[in-house]
Amino acid sequence: MTSHTTVHGRHGDFAIEAKGLVKRFKSGKSFVEVLKGVDFDARHGDLTMVMGPSGSGKSTLIAALSGLLRPEKGRVDALDVDDMWKLSSGRIDKFRLDHCGFIFQGFNLFPALSALQQVEIVLKFQGLSKG
Repeated sequence: MTSHTTVHGRHGDFAIEAKGLVKRFKSGKSFVEVLKGVDFDARHGDLTMVMGPSGSGKSTLIAALSGLLRPEKGRVDALDVDDMWKLSSGRIDKFRLDHCGFIFQGFNLFPALSALQQVEIVLKFQGLSKG
């Protein structure tokens, strides 16, 4: 039998919660709406996957949830932050550095480094060392 400790943050059971995310990109003279009022939540301690076909907005959603890409509408509440997009860009960067990790598709990785070395680089920039 395993025990599970429930973690409750400022937003209850949710580590991150997004409401009504809208993101458009300019394409020629028009705009393509990639996120169309998306709601998303992920609970503390759960494994959450974002899956879908190519071009469905997965990367755009992750970028909006992590503070990399500002949506036109909607809000993102995460951990102790209410509406991430009301923070200064410096505080968003700090939140992302402290709480977000990314494993990009192959073209964004350093080809000469192992997966472990890729992660170690981020930890080094955070001031964390081995051991």
